Amino acid sequence: MDIQITFNNIPNLLLSLGFYGMIYHNNMEEKEYELSSDEYILIKEEAIRHYLSSQTTFPDRLKSIRKDYGIFFTPQYIVDLMVSLIDRERFSNREINILEPACGLAQFLIGIKRNFPLLYEKARLFGVEINKEIADYLSALIKKSLKLLRENGQLIFIVPATFMILDEFKKLRGFLSQNGGTAIIYLGAEVFKPEADVACVILNYIKSPKFAHRLELFEYEDGEIKQIKLRTNWQGEVITFETDWTKKMESLCKYRLGEIYDVRISPRTPEIKNNPLIVKSDNPPSPDFLPILNGRNLKRNQVIYENYTGYWIKANEIQKLRAFFGLPHIVVGLGFREGGKVAAGYDHKGYPWMGDVYHLIRKNSLFTFDMNEREVVEYLNSEYVSRYVKEVYREITYHLSITQLENIPLPTRN
Repeated sequence: MDIQITFNNIPNLLLSLGFYGMIYHNNMEEKEYELSSDEYILIKEEAIRHYLSSQTTFPDRLKSIRKDYGIFFTPQYIVDLMVSLIDRERFSNREINILEPACGLAQFLIGIKRNFPLLYEKARLFGVEINKEIADYLSALIKKSLKLLRENGQLIFIVPATFMILDEFKKLRGFLSQNGGTAIIYLGAEVFKPEADVACVILNYIKSPKFAHRLELFEYEDGEIKQIKLRTNWQGEVITFETDWTKKMESLCKYRLGEIYDVRISPRTPEIKNNPLIVKSDNPPSPDFLPILNGRNLKRNQVIYENYTGYWIKANEIQKLRAFFGLPHIVVGLGFREGGKVAAGYDHKGYPWMGDVYHLIRKNSLFTFDMNEREVVEYLNSEYVSRYVKEVYREITYHLSITQLENIPLPTRN
């Protein structure tokens, strides 16, 4: 039976464990579910009420199932923080429908019951559990939820902080910016430890054209929420932190790296393994073969031309992998090295690479950029870039994305 979202039950408020909804079972009888054609399961209000009638906190006895199903439970203090963001005045004189997508054991509905019993009593409650793989969930849920939300409704999700910066979420950020006001509260990387070492944010969203393109960035620290930045013209771009130091650095640097260089990525492991030109061997098959390098071959200011991968290719075939192989250029480690520092080196031999390594190919542009390749390598390995990356991106991700790399400020000699 399909889920029917009618005019009367479109939600005014959504709360959820955003991108972390995994496949797991609910402590409710199977007959209380309705299965949709999209494999979503709507938990009817009477089932929610029956379940919550005896719950004011998340049941500890059920936490043991997390290992079997890969579940992340939101700590109670974060649930209470998210529930505290509900704009109760907005809903004080109207009927309210509350939907918890990927509800599992209804932590957020329990949180409303615990913190705001009057709101809980007057609301119509709905839960949706999802019976899909996480990849489908990642690409579909925040957008599906927004489309379900009433005009002037509120959405409060906890999601990975990578939502702020990764290119995969560019369209979603654009969708948010066009349809309402977005507030992001940065929580850091401690929320789900020790089960998961991942930085998280609370997404607090109001669906209203009145707030379109409004972005607020906050940080939650020592029990307080502090504003970091406010924008009224956000178009869905990457969301970064800023300090007086990073703003000063940006003002002193004339260019961004992406204006001077094209950023290319190495072939991934499957591409190498399945390529008929590649030979797997401990030793070179003949003198005309070159080793395929990877991240282990890259140190700060140094490229080591030894074969750590066991893969070889003929020297005259390397440009069939990538056209820029064979040309001297800058290589950059995809991950942070040595305490969060960027690792860059100059590959003067133009060897073939694989895996987590980026390649900077100088553009033929009209920009008057007067640093040579060696100077750029020294700069990328400098404490200036290390500090900039740390202060702008915090603990959001261990890996640099192309967009992050392209946005690194570049100075000139003058």
